Amino acid sequence: MNPGKKGRVLIVEHNPSILHSYSHQLTEAGFAVSQASEAADALRQVQSNDFDLLITGFKLPQMDGLTLLRRVREHSSNVQFVLVLEAVNNQIAVQAAELGVFHSLVKPIKLDILEKTATLAMRFHRQPTSPWTQTLRRAHSKETSITATEAKNEFGRMLEKAMSGGVVVITKHDAPKAVLISMDEFTTLSNAPELKINALSAEFDSLLTQMQGPGARASMEAAFHASPQRLGKAAVVAARKRG
Repeated sequence: MNPGKKGRVLIVEHNPSILHSYSHQLTEAGFAVSQASEAADALRQVQSNDFDLLITGFKLPQMDGLTLLRRVREHSSNVQFVLVLEAVNNQIAVQAAELGVFHSLVKPIKLDILEKTATLAMRFHRQPTSPWTQTLRRAHSKETSITATEAKNEFGRMLEKAMSGGVVVITKHDAPKAVLISMDEFTTLSNAPELKINALSAEFDSLLTQMQGPGARASMEAAFHASPQRLGKAAVVAARKRG
């Protein structure tokens, strides 16, 4: 396989033996690999070269891997990232995902897993990007005014849909988290429970008034003092009337 056919990769790792092992594996797999043992060297290489993928450890002598990724974003918004952790750390993994890291791996990493991860990252890197992906990438660059305008226009379209009677479902990680509806729909929904409660209250008040009448009180007092035989006969009579 031609060297560099799979893409250009920069590996940042402070451990010389691990750096050599990673580099050898990816070079044999067809990647053009550059090496850096510290963050400053990695930043210099990013400024002068176009890389498709950056694989970096989290623990580096001068700065952590996430800080390095933020600095790299200032120079290249189109590079894929793979973060290598010393141990499982969900908090760092989530922060990495928020920065657009393709995947986080935990040492020790099998070389075939590293190669597969790099290959998959390159596949995503070379896919045509959607408008939303392009907007996210611009958010990391200096074109913040364009991104803000696009965000405002998108919110305006959602607001118009809600005002016209539609329902906009807002999701996070593909799970519904909120619903945007018009004020008329909100008023109708919020008043519905109150109307039901008022109706039930009116029915209860009417029933209570009937129970407090002289005839009702006399009937309840008679039932209280009645013998079991009389209560049984009254039940049979009431059943026959209903039947």
